[in-house]
Amino acid sequence: MTTTQSTLRPIVVGFDGSQTAQDAVRWAAAAAARLVAPLVVLHAADRIVYAQDVSIGMWDPAVEHQRAHDLAEQGAVLAREEQPDLEVTARGSLLGPRQALDEAAAQAQGVVVGSRGFGRVRSTLLGATAYGLTGHARCPVTVVPGPAAMPGPDARVVVGADGSPESERAAEAAARWAQAWGADLLVVSSWERPTTDPWGLSVDGMRSVDEAAEARREGAEARARHTADAVRAAFPDLSVDTATPSGRADENLVEASGDAALLVLGNRGSGRLSSFLLGSTTRNVLHMSMVPVHIVR
Repeated sequence: MTTTQSTLRPIVVGFDGSQTAQDAVRWAAAAAARLVAPLVVLHAADRIVYAQDVSIGMWDPAVEHQRAHDLAEQGAVLAREEQPDLEVTARGSLLGPRQALDEAAAQAQGVVVGSRGFGRVRSTLLGATAYGLTGHARCPVTVVPGPAAMPGPDARVVVGADGSPESERAAEAAARWAQAWGADLLVVSSWERPTTDPWGLSVDGMRSVDEAAEARREGAEARARHTADAVRAAFPDLSVDTATPSGRADENLVEASGDAALLVLGNRGSGRLSSFLLGSTTRNVLHMSMVPVHIVR
């Protein structure tokens, strides 16, 4: 049986007409074409909260739904122009953007959004839809901050590794992306040099700050090596390098991805607040990154 785009779960991209939404559509179209997956362009009208106004004739659900579909079709036209052979569907919704995309995520292999759109607070670094979706979506989410190149021989994929199950899944996803695009993979595991305890207590159970720093460095190297070895075993043809910089993990990841095309992270890691829906490192990277960030659950 021949696999067609229609038999695969789609990639869903949110579209509101903004410039970042257009950039997200272009990125999503290129990704869907490479993965041979259909693309769904979704516009959410955010009208359902005003449902009580229907009874007094302030708005017509059918009219608003058609308007939402028409705007989604504008994004679909852009996707078809970018990838003429791609199967593209426009879809409108009366729900809010986060709710509509989260609902679509249940049947999707990935959701793509711009970092911010035409929301009420457009000056923020990361829009409410992108932020909320990355913590709740039931599939991987890619946040596209602006015009972006796709991975390739000259634009690698970077993944953060901290030893958590989420980072292991992120490494596997990053390897799949790198292999699909013929890109190299860089595994980054950070460590922070401890500070001197003001009460003279031992640091990390060590006799000195230097000894504790060395232990943290070795731990980061072991995590990076373990992740890289696992990726090489599963993807033997993939070029995999490691980096273990000192300092804040979020800043190191943003710096490491400066010449990359994609940064892949787990939605939360092994920090003190690992039970949160979105970890602090991932959240900070989403605010700072200049390249698309792919969040794996």
